[in-house]
Amino acid sequence: MKIYKTKTGQPYIKLKNGRAKFIKRSKAKTNYRLVFALGRKTITKKKKYRQVSKLAKKKSYRKRDTSMLGKLNTPMIGAAGVVAYESFISPMIPLQGVAKDMLELVAGAWMSKKKGFIGATGKSLVVLNSYQLVSGLVGNKLQGLLGTSPTSEYNYNGGY
Repeated sequence: MKIYKTKTGQPYIKLKNGRAKFIKRSKAKTNYRLVFALGRKTITKKKKYRQVSKLAKKKSYRKRDTSMLGKLNTPMIGAAGVVAYESFISPMIPLQGVAKDMLELVAGAWMSKKKGFIGATGKSLVVLNSYQLVSGLVGNKLQGLLGTSPTSEYNYNGGY
């Protein structure tokens, strides 16, 4: 029997009834005609030993925070950056109140995506300005729950 190939290269043979029987590519490479000439319907498969390649696992390294202060290093640098910002740059901005807090919040969000000193300063700016905005929105509404003043339960000037 003759082995034909499709346009894509898939091998097949033509059966007596006119239909095509597709063959695995590996079997087409062996002597398929000889098997059909002998009249066998089943083809014995030889066991092939596949060599399993062991891919080397990619080793991942993480940066260790070996600074003197450990994880407190970033917030302290950020706090120092905010102090410098509030001292030198903030007085030059002509806005006041909520508009200035919103501007600083947006600038801090942009800076927080950076690395190093600028990123730490941006993160601290986001925290401080979001606190200022939320405390301005809440205002005196929580005062009724907590008392008239934060130190209303204690009288530090003497008696109880």
